[in-house]
Amino acid sequence: MSLILLTGVPALAFDDASTVRVTRVDGAVTLDGAPLKEGAVISRDGKVEAPANAAAVLTWSNGSMVELYPGSSLVLRGVIFEADRKLEKSLLTLEKGRVFVKAQIPEHLFAHFEISAGNTSLMSQGAEFALSYNEKGKELTVLSLLGVVVTDLGGKKVRINEGEQLVHALAGAAGSPTPLPAKTKEALQKTSQRLGGSLLVDEALGSSGGPLVVKIGGGRNRRGNAPYTVKFKALTGGGSGKLKVINWQFGGGAGADGREAEYTFTQGVYVVVLIVEDENGQKASAQMNISVEQDCGC
Repeated sequence: MSLILLTGVPALAFDDASTVRVTRVDGAVTLDGAPLKEGAVISRDGKVEAPANAAAVLTWSNGSMVELYPGSSLVLRGVIFEADRKLEKSLLTLEKGRVFVKAQIPEHLFAHFEISAGNTSLMSQGAEFALSYNEKGKELTVLSLLGVVVTDLGGKKVRINEGEQLVHALAGAAGSPTPLPAKTKEALQKTSQRLGGSLLVDEALGSSGGPLVVKIGGGRNRRGNAPYTVKFKALTGGGSGKLKVINWQFGGGAGADGREAEYTFTQGVYVVVLIVEDENGQKASAQMNISVEQDCGC
């Protein structure tokens, strides 16, 4: 395991670990008390503060994004990359205010994105969510737009599923998630679209014509507890528009055919391979890594 201190060295030098940069600054945002400029690298324990009428966007070179709203303070505790597990861990502390998070990573890596606030923490292996922390009122609000967020509330883990919210008074007992109001969900969707760059949405790859391309859809949560069942779907574009082969390979000789497939994995790390061929003999393939653990905490 290697600890990445994010000192401006290109990410490739650290075997795929992210560098975190500031990609947007609005107003008088500071980094460790000094004016923050676009393009700056956030080092370990760097504190980004956005006063009233100011905001900023932080972007991980591997895809994650955090938007800091006015009146917020966020500390990047560091990025840890476990090369043997291909697992990137991002650790942050929200001291006050609100953030919108796209916790996401390419399909050949795994993610553990963790934010502490007050006496609690939130973890995700891939999600889009908003988090607000009232440090004076000691209240935490989590709104999950895509994926699952797991909170640790006084030793009790609470799952906030896609389309749910949780409002929690830190001095009280752990509550239960409730559905997101329609207007709140719509506002979160607009924020997500404005930031762009989502790796969690299954997007169409285009109509027929040109080279055949394929992508593995479904499988948004690529880490899980054993036994772990995942539903996959083949997303294709280009080619003749008609496929004669859609083959899935799950490892150990297991496989399936068809646009949609489901498989239950035991503990271990797997490479799922999808191979397609159209009626003209044009072929394309895609792959996705799946990690199944005894207790992934996700």
